[in-house]
Amino acid sequence: MQELDTTVIVLRRSDYRDWDRMLTLFSPDHGMISAAARGIRKPTARMRAAGEPFATGQASLTISAGRATLAGFELTEGFYPLREDYERLTLASYALDACGRIIQPSAPDPDLFALLQRTLGRLAYSSRAGDELLARFLFMLMRGEGVAPAIRVCARCGKDIAGDTPASGLRVSTRDGGICCAGCAPYGRRVRSETLEWLRAAERADLDDDLPPFISGAWAMLKMFFDGYERPFRRVK
Repeated sequence: MQELDTTVIVLRRSDYRDWDRMLTLFSPDHGMISAAARGIRKPTARMRAAGEPFATGQASLTISAGRATLAGFELTEGFYPLREDYERLTLASYALDACGRIIQPSAPDPDLFALLQRTLGRLAYSSRAGDELLARFLFMLMRGEGVAPAIRVCARCGKDIAGDTPASGLRVSTRDGGICCAGCAPYGRRVRSETLEWLRAAERADLDDDLPPFISGAWAMLKMFFDGYERPFRRVK
């Protein structure tokens, strides 16, 4: 039997039996961990706080025959204000799901863990627009995975489109993973000049860097690109 102590964020949970749950945990040092939490749904369970998404803390796990069981949990953050705002809760849940698509068992990813933690904190405790926070989060996530959409060259032919503003001739192509010139994609959804300007400003920006006024279409476009990748998510670093 192996014992493991690690910081985790709870990404998902599912009930089974009368009082138990299966938890999907994200550890910066160990990637994805699936762990059984025995009796955690009982009203008097001492680890009850660990049974909900967003719960962040120090987990003690026992591993036997390749199966992990939660033996202890010390909660450090629950991001409880998210539960009082349905829109921000939905956005935060999407962030958990996005990480769940990427992380792999026994694959450390401390940068993504820190990005998720920072994003949840700003969603829960700041007044910043939730869709802008998620747009920045998703852009940074895709950059880190090497799958950020092409926004300066045509995603199909490679032609330089960095100076094409206004962007009336440019089209969004999720199949090609970026924006295409009019010659390659004469039909389809157009990208607004304001959206393209924000995306280009955000291309190398951090979560808290100053950027031009946010364009809501940027969040919808980045989400469309990310959701378009095959499941399970394939790294292309």
